[in-house]
Amino acid sequence: MKIIKGVELQQKVDVPVDQTYYDEIARWRCWYKGYYKEFHEIWYYVQGIKRSRRLLTMGMAKQVAQEMATMICNEKMEVSCDNEEVSAFIDPILDANGFIDTTQENAEYMMAVGGMVAEVYSDRNNIKVSYVSAENFIPLSWDVNKKIDQAIIVVEQTKKKDFTYTLLRSHLKKEDGDRTIYYIVNELYRSSVNDSTLGQPVDLSIIYPGLESYIEFPEAQRPFFAYCKPALANNLDSDTPLGISIFANALDTLKSIDTVFDSLQREFKLGKKRLVVPNSWLRGVPDIDTGTMKTYYDPDDEIIQGMNVNDDKENYTDISPTLRAQEHISSLDALLKTLSAQTGFSANTFGFEATGLKTATEVVSENSKTFRSKQSHENNIEDFVAEVVESILWLADFLQISSYPTQSYTVTTSFDDSIVNDKDAKINQQISLKGAGIQSRKRAIMEAQDVDETTALEILAEIEQDEKVVTAEMVDAFGVD
Repeated sequence: MKIIKGVELQQKVDVPVDQTYYDEIARWRCWYKGYYKEFHEIWYYVQGIKRSRRLLTMGMAKQVAQEMATMICNEKMEVSCDNEEVSAFIDPILDANGFIDTTQENAEYMMAVGGMVAEVYSDRNNIKVSYVSAENFIPLSWDVNKKIDQAIIVVEQTKKKDFTYTLLRSHLKKEDGDRTIYYIVNELYRSSVNDSTLGQPVDLSIIYPGLESYIEFPEAQRPFFAYCKPALANNLDSDTPLGISIFANALDTLKSIDTVFDSLQREFKLGKKRLVVPNSWLRGVPDIDTGTMKTYYDPDDEIIQGMNVNDDKENYTDISPTLRAQEHISSLDALLKTLSAQTGFSANTFGFEATGLKTATEVVSENSKTFRSKQSHENNIEDFVAEVVESILWLADFLQISSYPTQSYTVTTSFDDSIVNDKDAKINQQISLKGAGIQSRKRAIMEAQDVDETTALEILAEIEQDEKVVTAEMVDAFGVD
């Protein structure tokens, strides 16, 4: 943002978002990586010498982002369309781009930094879908529903000899009478390797000889990018359409977790054997001012430590401290439960025991907080996928690869809900409903075993066959039948 706002773009545009938001993205990414310098770098003094060490981390920012993304996007995620013609055209393109796998990976990044962007473009008439990091996406305008319709994308940076080349792609629109025309402007900037600015605009052909600087799409009804964010209200800047990290409002808790976790390790490191020994047993260094030996205590010394006493007797006293391991474990457990609630999970999703980090593997009730959060995020991703598909269809129409469909179509993204449903609880619920007379046997089978009506009827017929009572009239008296 600082770079882009500090240069006069060839294409005159106004950038309405503030740098503060992108500073937050940088901070969220640091926490996601597990190292935020302003917090995890600790300075202290030993014998007047300034030293630093890195605070240990549990990496819970990564854990919560991964846990939510995995619950939503996994190997059972599927994209389908009710229009066979559209489906036959779209499916090979999505498969060729590894769209499902890439979306799964970027969903985790979205949870961590507050958003993900997919850009649709052509490469030698092959339609491509690429993902853009949140830092490299700058919205320019949006509608009343905060749907972004214009944006600048920092496509890539290329180093060549002593220069850095940055390609910017602006997705813009203009009014032409009673219709809106979408168009794209490609710009290339060059700066020296050590320069932190975009530098000066140069000709595209230097790096991209086949790339056009201006492309207009007269028929397109939407831009060729799609933006998705977590289903969370942006309480940092409510005026922007951009999202926030899943742990944006839990940074204080993450700090407390890492503080206690680091303290637990230090408890064992500094709580090792302690002896009161004679002064002659201590280590020392020459004191330049007095010419005498000065004893010192080194917290990084891994051998048994000693303490200075004015006693010439060659004996020692064991004063080893008591380890506070259980207090640390209890504190971590409470903090992790707090983090669970702050990041959209049920309160007992994360915890800490003597064996380490504990994660709940299922959500028993559909009324649970995790289940509701999951469904909200899924709605955003489903809209995102539908927008990507629509952009592909408009680009294919422009390239004359395939005409935009004349019949309506609906893109559906199905997710795997089995990982958040406790199967035993689900079966017991259907048994209770059947026993209370408010559920049929067929529907109970369909719900409990997750099968369609035809399969449920087959299972029901088999059950009824097994339950038939054999009477005397049904048995041949001579045992022939």
